[in-house]
Amino acid sequence: MKNSTIYLALAFFAFSISASAVDEEGVDPRGDSPEGMAFVYNAEASTVYWEGSKPGGKHHGTIEVVNGSAVMDGDQITGGTFQLDMSTIRNEDVQNDGMRERLVNHLKSEDFFYVEKYPTATFTITGVDQMENEPSMHMVTGDLTVRGNTRPITFPATITMDDRMVHARTGEIVLDRTQWDVNHKSRSIFAGLKDNFIDDEMIVRLDVHLNRN
Repeated sequence: MKNSTIYLALAFFAFSISASAVDEEGVDPRGDSPEGMAFVYNAEASTVYWEGSKPGGKHHGTIEVVNGSAVMDGDQITGGTFQLDMSTIRNEDVQNDGMRERLVNHLKSEDFFYVEKYPTATFTITGVDQMENEPSMHMVTGDLTVRGNTRPITFPATITMDDRMVHARTGEIVLDRTQWDVNHKSRSIFAGLKDNFIDDEMIVRLDVHLNRN
């Protein structure tokens, strides 16, 4: 009888802990869902790097993710969405303040990312597959939306995770900007540019940290 009482008390305690994680409307305040545990983007610890080039030089900088989350089921990432604020484009290589401001404003203009009309870009994860014989290496697939155009992309990433955090780091992700109608001075779009062109390929590198919600 004594053991039965102890087991009953433990069961009630476990139920109470489980119930405390859900609010009165049945919603888990941590953001968890039947699909898995929710992890939230840590902006302070993360970096989204960009690089563009042309004959004789290149420019690089960063851009901010303003909203981001991922869902993990066991040891598998099953989904996630990240929203980039295109108005936060920064340049890190031009030293002259005036020239740097002109460059950034040009990147925000209709020639490039048309931030006034398309203030955000989004990346939605559609799949994460672990590579054979390399536990931390994964192939990430998702839909990238820029200037209102959505295209699928796939890239390798080193991902480490536990029940408190997810950390994803990539090498160079090469994107053809014309796939998203960023066509300014593209040799594949405009003829006769000679050396006055900008490479279609732009480079992105990610160092992304997410914490348990």
